[in-house]
Amino acid sequence: MRRLLLSDVHLSPRHPDRTRSFLDFLGRQAPGTGELYVLGDLFDYWIGPKHLDLPDYREALEALRDVGARGTRVVFFAGNRDFYLRRRFREFLGAQVVHGALDVTFASGRVHLCHGDRLCTRDRATRRAQAVIRSALVEAVFTRLPVRLARFLAEGYRAHSRRVTPGKPAHHVALDDRAVLEVFRGGADVIVCGHTHRAAKHTWRLGGRDKVLFSLGDWADGPSYLVEEQGTWHLYGAG
Repeated sequence: MRRLLLSDVHLSPRHPDRTRSFLDFLGRQAPGTGELYVLGDLFDYWIGPKHLDLPDYREALEALRDVGARGTRVVFFAGNRDFYLRRRFREFLGAQVVHGALDVTFASGRVHLCHGDRLCTRDRATRRAQAVIRSALVEAVFTRLPVRLARFLAEGYRAHSRRVTPGKPAHHVALDDRAVLEVFRGGADVIVCGHTHRAAKHTWRLGGRDKVLFSLGDWADGPSYLVEEQGTWHLYGAG
């Protein structure tokens, strides 16, 4: 079986070229693919169920739904930009939605899939803020706000993030080796994640065996994705 994995497309009405790139990518790569894993941050931000009624991501969502309707299993992960994904989203997309991580078995062994933000443990301020924003209470309040207000707040938070992230220490925005090793020691042979926006392959030697981490790139300069087929991995795009 051929599996396709991607992350951090960050679709936005401000970047219609990225939407066209994503649609073209699905048209070329999805046929013949058994499983498609979207590992978070497909959208620049997501205000909740009401976003399904807006034109912002309609083409991309309909394309993903069509991919699933044609027989590809689609698994969609919540990222740190698009996490208010509940029943209406699942029903529209016809896909499995994962909040957190998913452990699966491929021909290459046990694979741990996640967005990656929870492996960046050193930025404690961001982790505390995310815990509040993702709480059931905040979600219940935010998703009931008028669309214009919800978009205003989401865009403001996104703009704030773009301003402060470049000034953070490098180790705050990088994957924490301790968190990665904990996953490997828990039994994973391969980790695949996004979030760092850097396409790379890293290898650890543990217990006499190689353990591999693939980080996926973002789509600022074109598609970045990973293909797994019969135990062989291929990473594409610089991110």
